[in-house]
Amino acid sequence: MTTMKTDHKAFEVLLKAKGVSKKAFSAYSGIPYYTVAGWKKSGQVPRYAMVLLAQMPSAKEYVRAGELLAAGLPKAILWNNDPNKKVPVDIFIVATLERAYNDFVVEKLAEFFGRERILAALLKYKERVSERLIQRVTSCLQHIKAAA
Repeated sequence: MTTMKTDHKAFEVLLKAKGVSKKAFSAYSGIPYYTVAGWKKSGQVPRYAMVLLAQMPSAKEYVRAGELLAAGLPKAILWNNDPNKKVPVDIFIVATLERAYNDFVVEKLAEFFGRERILAALLKYKERVSERLIQRVTSCLQHIKAAA
């Protein structure tokens, strides 16, 4: 039985985008650090590690729209189209979901920030967000988790 693998560069890009070190990923995932560090030499990362990294909450406090554009979100979806302006992550998440909620957007935000970070942002600003939006996003996040 062979394990599906992903190019190591994609792993490095996602680590950087989330603001997470290899040591932090190792601690979060339970994968020994020397194993995580060894993936660079082999040039490949097991697919399960990419899934774990996608689920890991972002350590970033601020984000630039350009980072989300590079991750595959269309410019029209983002409420802040200035690719270089730093915005607090929680505000960015909530404002983007309010502007353009759909499963694709939730999936991309979850991949970039982590499921827990999205839920935390919605709870932090629950007086600003409709209960219906919270329910729809929560349902979508549960579906994403079940599919992983």
